[in-house]
Amino acid sequence: MKRVWVFRHAESLSNAGGKTLDPEGIPLTENGLRQARELAWSLKEAPSRLVTSPFRRAIDTAKPIDARHPEAINEVWPIQEFTYLDPASCVGTNWADRKPRIDAYWAKLDPRHIDGEGAESFSTLLHRARTFLQDLTELEDDLTITVSHGQFMQATKLMALRPDLSDLTAMSLFIDRQLRRPFANCERMELLIDGKTIRVSDS
Repeated sequence: MKRVWVFRHAESLSNAGGKTLDPEGIPLTENGLRQARELAWSLKEAPSRLVTSPFRRAIDTAKPIDARHPEAINEVWPIQEFTYLDPASCVGTNWADRKPRIDAYWAKLDPRHIDGEGAESFSTLLHRARTFLQDLTELEDDLTITVSHGQFMQATKLMALRPDLSDLTAMSLFIDRQLRRPFANCERMELLIDGKTIRVSDS
């Protein structure tokens, strides 16, 4: 049985309510840097492989893990956060500024809608989540640690539990899960892999 520990990144400037410039370059806060160090030292096992998203907040969360376990293979995979609003239109804004547009996007309930250049559709997010799960089944490592993002983790969990959902049904369920139980900073989701079968651990 292979195991994958998927962590959400530590607290970022956006999580703390700060205004940001672009989705990819959002930094960790001082509290987030502390959380990242604590996460690295809380690990009871050494990973064989360390995978991060290409976004700065995920990479910076993984740095203390890498420093503690330099023998682990390091890779960057396309497991970045779901960017569903046109990034150019969000420069210099915070979550509160974007809230009306966020609400309007989800109310539309259109998995193929693309808000603008640099944004992706919900269907594309699901495709990335499915690809991530497929790629994990091809690894031979006993323990892989990945550092990703809350909404990507939610999509991955949904696809692991119910892979045959239509994109529209998945979007509806995703919204409900995000409202009821979003992933916290540095929270872990464990995936157990046996051949091509993946299940989400209850522990």
